[in-house]
Amino acid sequence: MFPTDQILIARLLADRQGCFLHSCGAVMNGKGLLFVGHSEAGKTTTARMIMPYAEILCDDRNIVRHHEDGWKVYGTWSHGDLPDVSSRSAPLHAILFLEQANENRITPIKDRREIAHRLLATVIRPFVTVDWWEKTLRLVEAMTHEVPCYRMEFNKSGDIVGALKNL
Repeated sequence: MFPTDQILIARLLADRQGCFLHSCGAVMNGKGLLFVGHSEAGKTTTARMIMPYAEILCDDRNIVRHHEDGWKVYGTWSHGDLPDVSSRSAPLHAILFLEQANENRITPIKDRREIAHRLLATVIRPFVTVDWWEKTLRLVEAMTHEVPCYRMEFNKSGDIVGALKNL
């Protein structure tokens, strides 16, 4: 089914310094974490691994907005395989780009261009207009400077949870 709600709301979010990201959102110890990736990247797998330690906002689409006091992540109704969703929000503490691997590790990403490229690839787009792109590009650029971003390499063992707790 065509996700018209997201198409319309994504347009409105740009006017309010926000966007939808293809991501799994969670609140762990009061901190918002965003696990970003395309389909099959491991968003739902990550959600299942951290469920005992975190509140899952949504395992597929979340909203990120910039406010005067910082960035926040919001859960949405647009879930993937996990029907558990929450409308709760939390201060955005970190963005983690998912990579399936044999080892478990979290590595900071310092290259702002790489971060911007990865974020733009996962922004949920409305009917695109020039002003929407301009607002979204400014938003993503600000995010790359203000929100810590990491590469999260993980396997299905669940050992990555310890690293997330220490993040």
